[in-house]
Amino acid sequence: MPCGRLRHAKQWRFRGRESGQGLVEFALVGSLFFFLIFSIVNAGFFLFGRNAVQHAADIGVAAIAAEGDCSNGSNCTGSDADQVGISRMGSAGLKTTPLIKVTEIDVWHEVQSSSGVLSDDNTCDTNGDGPGTGSSACENKYDVNGNILNSGGKIPWPPSVRNVTHTSADYAKLVITYKYTLLVGTTTFTLSTNNTFRLEPQT
Repeated sequence: MPCGRLRHAKQWRFRGRESGQGLVEFALVGSLFFFLIFSIVNAGFFLFGRNAVQHAADIGVAAIAAEGDCSNGSNCTGSDADQVGISRMGSAGLKTTPLIKVTEIDVWHEVQSSSGVLSDDNTCDTNGDGPGTGSSACENKYDVNGNILNSGGKIPWPPSVRNVTHTSADYAKLVITYKYTLLVGTTTFTLSTNNTFRLEPQT
């Protein structure tokens, strides 16, 4: 083979190897680049969603605490305290935050020990008579629209039995359970907020 053709063949093989190596490097770097981009976007949506749910929870806590024993009865004709809180949380974005789906909203009655530690009350019955009447959890369960999820359709700790006197106002806890779905794919994470507070004294 003439010398010129030999040099040309060697150069072609060298350039072919360079081209193949470049494609491999681009595939590796490109995959890593897009992975990082999607990770950053997912993290951004996650932080936004978590902060939005926590903001809505803060709105709900303020509403439920202020409404106290409002029970859609003689003491409050508009709506009961829990429903007011859920409605305001919905208006604050609880139902419209992207990639977030609320699965349950719980309102607990909390009891305070002699040392000041708060814990969930488990002395309610299933008839809605309030604390000290049974051995069931004093946990009102709702969906994001305020529909009751408790068995039998009755909440164990209705606002009408809540103590809102200035000397011994009840403690409560608001828990919002929600799912976050990744921007790409169907992977979900179940998360929750947890806010303990005291009802505002009405008398």
